[in-house]
Amino acid sequence: MLRGVLVSAIFSKVTEVSIVAVDDSAALTLMSSDVDVIGRAMRQVHEFWANVFQIAIATWLLSKQIGYAAAGPIIVSVVSLGATMFVSPFARKYQVGWLEKTQKRVGITSAMIGHIKSIKMSGLSKHLSDTIATLRVQEITASKPFRVVGAVTSSVAQVPLLLSPVLAFAMFQGITAVTGQVLDATRMFAALSLITLLAQPLFWIFEVVLDMSAAFGAFDRIQKFLVSSTRDEYRTVETANMIDSTPVHTGEEASLIELQTLRSRTSHVSSSSLTATAVEVEDATFAWTSDRQVLNNICFSLNRGQFALLIGPVASGKTTLLKGLLGEVPHCKGKVFLASSGLSWCEQTPWILNQSIRDNITGYSHFDQDLYDQTIKACELEEDFRQLPQGDFTSVGSKGLALSGGQKQRVALARAVYSRPRIALFDDIFSGLDNATSQRIFRNLFSSTGLFRRWGTTVILATQIVEFLASADLIIALGREGNIIEQGSLSQLLASDGYVQSLAAKRAIAPNPEVHQDEIISESRAEATAPKVEYKAKQVEIKDDKRRQLGDSTVYKYYFGSIGPIFIITLLSLEIAWAFLQSFPTVWLKFWTDSNSQGHTQTGLYLGVFSALQVIGVLWFALLIWFVLVVIAAKSGVSLHHRLLSAVVSAPLSLFTTTDLGSITTRFSQDIGILDNNLPLALVVTIASFFGVLARAGLLAASSYYVAISFPFLGALYYFLQRGYLRTSRQLRLLDLEEKAPVYTQFMETLSGISTIRAFGWQNQAILKNHQLVDQSQKPFYLLIMVQRWLVLVLDLTTTALALLIVGFSVKLRGSVSVGLTGVSLVQLITMSETLNMLIQFWTSIETSIGAVARIKQFAEETPNESLPGEDQEVPANWPDEGHVVIQALEASYDENDGIKALDGVTLDLKPGDKTAIVGRTGSGKSSLLLAILRLLDPSSGTLSIDSVLLSTIPRETIRSRIITVSQDQFVLPGTIRHNIDPSASYADNAIVEALRAVDLWAVIDSRGGLDATFEEDMLSHGQKQLFFLARAVLKKDCGKVVLLDEASSSLDKETEQMVRTTINTHFKSHTVISVAHHLETILDFDRVVVMDKGRVVEVGPPRELLQSAGHGKFKALWEANNRGALN
Repeated sequence: MLRGVLVSAIFSKVTEVSIVAVDDSAALTLMSSDVDVIGRAMRQVHEFWANVFQIAIATWLLSKQIGYAAAGPIIVSVVSLGATMFVSPFARKYQVGWLEKTQKRVGITSAMIGHIKSIKMSGLSKHLSDTIATLRVQEITASKPFRVVGAVTSSVAQVPLLLSPVLAFAMFQGITAVTGQVLDATRMFAALSLITLLAQPLFWIFEVVLDMSAAFGAFDRIQKFLVSSTRDEYRTVETANMIDSTPVHTGEEASLIELQTLRSRTSHVSSSSLTATAVEVEDATFAWTSDRQVLNNICFSLNRGQFALLIGPVASGKTTLLKGLLGEVPHCKGKVFLASSGLSWCEQTPWILNQSIRDNITGYSHFDQDLYDQTIKACELEEDFRQLPQGDFTSVGSKGLALSGGQKQRVALARAVYSRPRIALFDDIFSGLDNATSQRIFRNLFSSTGLFRRWGTTVILATQIVEFLASADLIIALGREGNIIEQGSLSQLLASDGYVQSLAAKRAIAPNPEVHQDEIISESRAEATAPKVEYKAKQVEIKDDKRRQLGDSTVYKYYFGSIGPIFIITLLSLEIAWAFLQSFPTVWLKFWTDSNSQGHTQTGLYLGVFSALQVIGVLWFALLIWFVLVVIAAKSGVSLHHRLLSAVVSAPLSLFTTTDLGSITTRFSQDIGILDNNLPLALVVTIASFFGVLARAGLLAASSYYVAISFPFLGALYYFLQRGYLRTSRQLRLLDLEEKAPVYTQFMETLSGISTIRAFGWQNQAILKNHQLVDQSQKPFYLLIMVQRWLVLVLDLTTTALALLIVGFSVKLRGSVSVGLTGVSLVQLITMSETLNMLIQFWTSIETSIGAVARIKQFAEETPNESLPGEDQEVPANWPDEGHVVIQALEASYDENDGIKALDGVTLDLKPGDKTAIVGRTGSGKSSLLLAILRLLDPSSGTLSIDSVLLSTIPRETIRSRIITVSQDQFVLPGTIRHNIDPSASYADNAIVEALRAVDLWAVIDSRGGLDATFEEDMLSHGQKQLFFLARAVLKKDCGKVVLLDEASSSLDKETEQMVRTTINTHFKSHTVISVAHHLETILDFDRVVVMDKGRVVEVGPPRELLQSAGHGKFKALWEANNRGALN
């Protein structure tokens, strides 16, 4: 229950905090590692009070046997407890440092997995892998102080058990030296039994104290997060008339009511209501940090149903203004008024869930077939659904890896449309689409007869496409200083000599363009034309993992292999010696009592040897626990993490489209956490308990031979007990791990899309879904704990029966049985019971914890490696030094079983220095061609070569590191500006500065701390980030002569786009450039344009020649559809 409360509380808090205050890695660690630490401590805390009672009773009984000497164990225990309390604060301090390193590693690993496509394209896989491996070593190093404190605490916990008898017997001998009493066998072994009963609860108290210290640290971190400030709601949002006196509902019922209410209301909108103010901003100032304003003195107003366009150069604050309207900008002054809380929001980087396309579009709303049909028609998704193997039931993979950039953008757009909002905000949604698709979607949604107009939706669209200006009721132009430089209708702004007039002059835009009615969707026929595709969700068959049912020795071999044979032999030697030091002192006490019974007075000798054995035992245990926790845990932790990381980095891109992102992340967080925390302790205790049981069983059989008769029966009982228990607990543990993966997946997806969730008002639905996932994950977790409690009960009952057997035989045969041997038997039975209990419990802990190793082993061994045999040819250090790219009859598919070809017979011969543009509608195969060149998409037939070297013979990492690539979705590396632009640290500062100046970014970077400033996500705008990564390409221009650009300027204004073209022509003049482009006017000066459709090359030639040729070529048709009148 506590785990469920904490996880739900953390998730709920995430839906409330500011987007700039959430540290993804810290929040994920709170939900996983910290909650597990608290849960582990809470399961033991009740042992504290129970053990206190046991200590009190054992002390009273001990005093009956040895009088005042009973104070000896109490003194030892108090000193030990004091020592434990002294070192506990250090444990808490060191654990904080350790968890900070864990947070950093898990956060960066999670980000890497989410951006694996861009990382591989940029050739940064090895570099980032090395970075994460270094972070792992730093994490292990940071854990060592905590582990040393843990080893000290565990060693101190042995002191009461081992040294209490020494002090008690020494005190007894001192007290009775005057009276002449003898420490006979009866008194000695009765006292030893009671001391054992006294010391064992003290041992558990110390363990509880250590666990609680760690739990308090975790509680403190969670508390700080839960009480942290929430997002400041500075907006005035009118909600009273949004849903006319409709009761509040939740879940699907609420979504259904909202859709029905909005639909009924929008069909009865009066003219007076349309003139009411929908959005109003007065004297507003927006800033992401208190010391740096982004926008100032913002004033504008929109009426209901109006359409506004937000334009301006790169980094003018367009995204900030839209997020300010959403209430997501942390610092705001002035008035922000919205007439409705029913918003929809679509941002530059699409937020895509690892679900089906349909689930992504409908979100938490109720499914409405008519509305859905209109939506996919308006967003131009029909053709995509026909091509996809499962239609709109196709799973898109983590972060939409199964979709192209344009498809992801249109799915996110469809989600905003499907919600049928009163106010809709869109941030540069056409940047990833070709012009033809952009024009059609714009007419379908935003034109005078578009869906939003008919619904009366108030729309604000930030865009760089100036052709859309004529359709806007209001144009808001932002300047580089973060202010509105002009606003009004197009006709008003064309009459002035301003920013809009200059844009219109360049593009020959008319105030009242011709509206092509034939391309506009008619709502009345939307249902008839929308595809009625009946797909069934694809069921992925998961083979039963036999390791759940049967013990797998290969997993143990895999784990011990990560430790090494020398360390295993050393461990076994230490464990065997420890078992001897645990058992032999009891035999030595028998020798002592026998000597006393014969009248010998060698007390000093026997007490001295006994003391030495016990002290050596404490020191030996300290060495043993240190060796396991510090040496073995570190070695296995680094080794297994390296294997797991290597498997992820070398996996094909297809893995990430079919595998749950949360499942992979869980291996790096929870499974690695089990390796670090649970498995080493379980290993040392299990092996020690095993040898301890053997030693004690031998002593028991030697001292009470009649008890040995019961051993076969007990062995059979324990065998069947552990066999049934392990089978059940192993499966429950695996189910526990698997059921937690969806919780982590939803959590990470919510973190990445929190602004979208809040804009749609889906916080409560997201929280409700989280509750359902947590409840589901609690079931195996609860059953596992119950099974563990059952085991303890059965073991205790078995030990009780065995004790009755020994006592019964001892009484029956008291005339022929040695008192000393009987005492040895009872003492060994007490310790053997506890040892046997620990053996089975910790063996079970190993069996359940080894499931984490099994998952890592399975992933590392069964994940296919993208590299194929024969990819080992070495190329010259300057390859490719010419840039001659030849593609011959290339065919490739993302899924060989669906029959759909991403590339179909592509043949191209790109000469050195050629500038080639790849164009076509969204999903035509443009990006797939780049992926094939980078060997991220394997061809089923055909060849690819650069400078006469077949790419199929070269290591893939070599290809990606030698080809200069600027991908659509770039990943920000952890660290400084310098580290991001030059990850390999190969260039001098002046070269880096010149590269930044080439893209007009150095002034911005210099003003924010220079090259050594930390690269924060919000440091640069989306367009500035595109420029930054283009600067990285400029810096690497001497690495090779082939440059791949995948929509490198999609989020830039026309003036900046021209600067980018100049930069490319200047710095890559002798390079072969292959550029995927949607803005056709940017490629007119290219040597060649390649038009693609459905994976085929349908036209090739110089762009101006194709435009001026007679007839209706493919490129000419694209140009005429998107750039009427633009060619000068």
